[in-house]
Amino acid sequence: MRAFLPLVAILAVALLLAGCGGSGETLESLAGTPAAIHIVKDVEAMAHACKRGTKEAREAGVKAFTNLAGITAIHPKATFGPEGTDVTMRQLLRRTVEKTGHCIGVSVDAKGKYDTSH
Repeated sequence: MRAFLPLVAILAVALLLAGCGGSGETLESLAGTPAAIHIVKDVEAMAHACKRGTKEAREAGVKAFTNLAGITAIHPKATFGPEGTDVTMRQLLRRTVEKTGHCIGVSVDAKGKYDTSH
């Protein structure tokens, strides 16, 4: 029986790993998760940095960018948005920076490299 237990453990780990990765086209959605609230607040804070133009709004926008980049680093291919129009977190971060980054001192080039040396 003792020799059987390591074999069962190895089989269990193999089954778990086989389930990871799966199809390259299966994307998890962050809509409806607790992270969704933070994502929306971060995008709004970055937009408000442009609208308000104050030092406090800029600082909040920088913090929001950092938070959004952190979520994107963890879930780069996760989707967000209404079904049918959802985008990956990478796309959301890039589009948000393209539209509001100049207000908080962040830019993104054509290759997707972010720059904060403004």
